[in-house]
Amino acid sequence: MLRMRLIGIPGFERDGQPIPGPRGHKTWAVLGRLVRSSEPVSRQVLVDELFSDADDPMGALRWSLAELRRRTGLADAFGGNPVSIALGDEVTTDVAAGAGCAVTEDIPAGHFLEGIEVKGSPGFESWLLIERQRVDSEVLSALRQATLRALSGRQFDRAVALAGAMVRRAPFEEAPHVLLVKALASSGDADAAIRQADASEAMFAAELGVTATPAIRAAARPNIAAPIPGVSAHASAVSLCEAGLAAVSAGAADAGIECLRGASAAAEASGDTELLARCLTELGTALVHSIRGYDDEGAVILATAVDLATAAGAELIAAKALSELAYVDVLAGRRASAAEYLRAAGGLATADPSLVAALAGFDAMNLSDWGRLEASTERFTTAVELSRSAGAVRRESWNLGIGARTLFILGRLDEAMEWARRSRELAGRESWTAFRPWPEAWLAHARLASGDDPSVVREAAEATFALARQLQDPCWEGLAAKTIGLTYVAEGNHETALEWIKNAGTLCRRVTDSYTWMEVEILLAEAQAALDFGDTDRAEGVARRAVAGAAKGSMDDLLDRALRLLAQLSDTRITPFPVFIPNST
Repeated sequence: MLRMRLIGIPGFERDGQPIPGPRGHKTWAVLGRLVRSSEPVSRQVLVDELFSDADDPMGALRWSLAELRRRTGLADAFGGNPVSIALGDEVTTDVAAGAGCAVTEDIPAGHFLEGIEVKGSPGFESWLLIERQRVDSEVLSALRQATLRALSGRQFDRAVALAGAMVRRAPFEEAPHVLLVKALASSGDADAAIRQADASEAMFAAELGVTATPAIRAAARPNIAAPIPGVSAHASAVSLCEAGLAAVSAGAADAGIECLRGASAAAEASGDTELLARCLTELGTALVHSIRGYDDEGAVILATAVDLATAAGAELIAAKALSELAYVDVLAGRRASAAEYLRAAGGLATADPSLVAALAGFDAMNLSDWGRLEASTERFTTAVELSRSAGAVRRESWNLGIGARTLFILGRLDEAMEWARRSRELAGRESWTAFRPWPEAWLAHARLASGDDPSVVREAAEATFALARQLQDPCWEGLAAKTIGLTYVAEGNHETALEWIKNAGTLCRRVTDSYTWMEVEILLAEAQAALDFGDTDRAEGVARRAVAGAAKGSMDDLLDRALRLLAQLSDTRITPFPVFIPNST
C-alpha cells in the first residue's frame, strides 16, 4: 500500500514506512492540483498555472509527471490529456477530491502542502490559497465528527486529544474550545475543565480583545440532576421533559433547558435507554435553537442521543437527533457532514411525514448554501409540498421562506416575492413571530431589485430590523440591517449605506455559532457597495475576507461572486490580483 500524505509536510509511505517523494516544489504542486480536482485537468491548464515561465513549458510538465510515476511506481498513472491520475486501489491519500478527510488513529497536523510555495505562478497561488482554506475546513470537520463520536462512546482521553488538535488548528474559533472544555468535563476532571475555560477566555481577551461567549464556561458544568422527591426516576424524567418543552415553547429558554437537563439525568438513573435518548434529543435541540452560542454543546448531546436511540431501536428519535446535527452543520458550512447526517436521518424517518419534510428543507438549504441553486429550488418545491401534505404549517412557512432566498439569488424575483409573502402569511397565522424577519427581509430584497422605491422598501425593512432586535437574533438582525443598507445603496448614499452594511456584519458575527452563509453574504454586500462607490481599498480587503470565508464554508456561488469582485478590482490596479475560479469539489 502506498499512502500519499498531503496534509502537513508532504511525503510518501509504503506499507507504513517512509519512502522518498518526488523532487521539486512544482512536482508536489502538480500532484496536489491533480489529487484535489474532481475532474482530470488538461495539460495546458497545468502549464499555464505552473510552468509558463519555463524554457520548454510542456517539457517541464512531462518531467514532473514522469517523476511522479517514478516515485509512486505506477507506470500507468499521471498520463493522458487531460491528465488522469489513475492511482488504483492500492494508493490512498489524505485529501482526495470529494472524499473529505478521514481521522484515524493519527490526528492530522499542519496545512495542505505545507512548505510548498511556488513563486511566479499567480494562477496556482490563487488556487492553493483557496484550497488550503477548503482542506483546513475539511480537517476541522473531520476532527469535530471524531470528537463527537469519542464523547458519545465515552472515549474521553481520545475526545480530549481530538478537541485539543482542533484548538491548535483553529485557536481563534470558539467551537473547538467549547468541545475541549466539554471533553474534559465529561471525563470527570472538573478542575481541568475549569482551568481550560479560564485559559480559553483569557486567550480571546488577550489575542483578540473580545469577551468569549458564555458557551465556553457553560461547557465546564456537570449535568444537573433535578429529581422530584418521592417520584420514580422514570416518572420524574417524563414530567421534567414535558415541563421543559413547555417552557422552551413559551420562550422561557433557560428554565426549560434546566428542566431538560434534569429530565436527562433522571432518565439516565431510570435505566430506560429510549427515554434517555428522547430527553437528550430534546435537550440538544433546545440548546441548538433556543440559546445562541450553544450549538456545540447541543451537538455533543445530540450525538450521544443518536447512539442511545440506535441501540434502543428508536429510529424516529435517532432520525430527529440526526436532523438537528445536520442543521447545525448546514449553518456552520460543513457541507459534506451535513449531507451525510441527512442521508442517515432520511433512512430512519419514513414514518414521520413532518420530519421527512424538515429533512427535505434542510437538504435544500444545504444545496443552496453550497451554490447548487437549481437543485436546491427543486428540493424546496418538494419540501413545501411535503410540509403541506403533513399539515406542518410552520415547516411549510420555513421552507417557503428559505426557498425565497434561493429564488431571489437566481433572479426569479416574482416567484421569490410570492414565496416570501406566503411564508410571512403562514408565520403570522401561527403567531410565529420568531421567524417573520427572514421572509420579510427577502421580500424587501426582491422588491428593491424589482425597482420599488427604496424609501418605501426601507420603511418596511426598518420595522423588520426593530422586530429582529426585539427577538435578539443575530442572523435576523444582520440580514435586516443589510437590507436597509441596500436601500441606501440604491439611493447613492455611500456613507450611510456602508455604515449599515458594516453594522450588519458586526451584528451577525456577535455569536460563535452564527450562520456562515449570511456572514459571507454580508461581506459581499459591503465589498460590492464599496466598489460601486469607488472605495477600492475597502472593497479589496472585504472581498478577500469573503473569499476565505466562502472557501472554508464550501459556498461555491459566493466564492465565485467574491472572485469576480476581485477581478473587477484588478482592472483598476497596475498589479492585478491573480484570480482562479475552481471547479466545485
